[in-house]
Amino acid sequence: MNIQFPSAGGIEGFVYWLIEQIMSWGWVSYGFAIVFFTLFIKLMLSPLDFLNRFLTRRTQIKQQALSGEIADLEKIYKNDPIGLTRARQALYQKNGVGGLGGSLISLASLILTMVIFFNVMGALSNISNYNMRVQYQELQGVYQEYTADKDVNNLTDDQKSELGTLLNEKYNDTKISFGWIKNIWQPDSPMSSAIMSVDSYNNTQPDDYKLKTDADKAEYNAIYDYIDVKNESNGFFLLAVFSALTIFLSMKINTIMQKRNAPQKTTVKKDEPIITYSMRDAKQQGVEEKPVVDPAQMSKMMMWIMPIIYVLFATMQTSAFAIYMIASSVVSTALTVCFSFLIDLILKNMKQPEITKDFDATVINPHAKYFKGGKK
Repeated sequence: MNIQFPSAGGIEGFVYWLIEQIMSWGWVSYGFAIVFFTLFIKLMLSPLDFLNRFLTRRTQIKQQALSGEIADLEKIYKNDPIGLTRARQALYQKNGVGGLGGSLISLASLILTMVIFFNVMGALSNISNYNMRVQYQELQGVYQEYTADKDVNNLTDDQKSELGTLLNEKYNDTKISFGWIKNIWQPDSPMSSAIMSVDSYNNTQPDDYKLKTDADKAEYNAIYDYIDVKNESNGFFLLAVFSALTIFLSMKINTIMQKRNAPQKTTVKKDEPIITYSMRDAKQQGVEEKPVVDPAQMSKMMMWIMPIIYVLFATMQTSAFAIYMIASSVVSTALTVCFSFLIDLILKNMKQPEITKDFDATVINPHAKYFKGGKK
């Protein structure tokens, strides 16, 4: 079957165009076209992703160099979390750690990734809905042409057999399967039939194409009753399992890479004192202490939450979208590993930035009379 693409502009239109170009190679099925499409999208976004990872790694190197000062600050401000935050920020600002530029790139990368994810989800869903409508219209054409001069309620057994043969031939010409999945427009699930019910079909179609009358619905059911896979399930939850495993492994490998590059704490002792920002000063300025979310704990939670979300997507969306999610996780994992080693290689041959460990304590505490260096 030649995949039909609805007309659209913007990101969805680009999705349709790119998949259509891939399928024009001739030897690529729709399922594998989605895999190649995912690879192209990831490669297009890779420069921004690489820059974000590179700047993050540079920041981690600076944090590592400042770990001794940070250890001292943690001792001095052990009962003053707000003072510790202010002191750490002042030290980081002095050394250009965690600047606005890096934050903006990280934010832009996150926003772009989310925008593309939801646009691709919508585009693949629209392709599925459109092709289901095209398939039904072609089957409907065969059915109406055969029964035009016959009483559909009183067909002979030979006529029913002939009609069934014609409809199944057209169905096999228009269906899109993928491995064990009989209908790629439906979820890979034993609870999902390869043939949509009339209500499910209506839920996927624009209002102008819904089957609203009883006669239209009866014709839909009559047509698909002839199809051999009418009562067969569409899959076995395999894509849901694969999607959960791939996103779990992707997040696990990403966590390992982050730990590998994370700055290590040290207990270097400094002789010079640092002016503290007291809780009294914080209260005078109306600052309240707030609980801090542990990033490590949050990462562990997400490592279990994300696979569950992916399973839900894989069982509720089409098999085509589940293939996209799996391919996206695999490509992202490969890029994470490649980028990590490439960044290490680049930084190894780069001159490392000089670290300034002396900073103005009045940045931390406006009430302080002295700061390091002895100046008033």
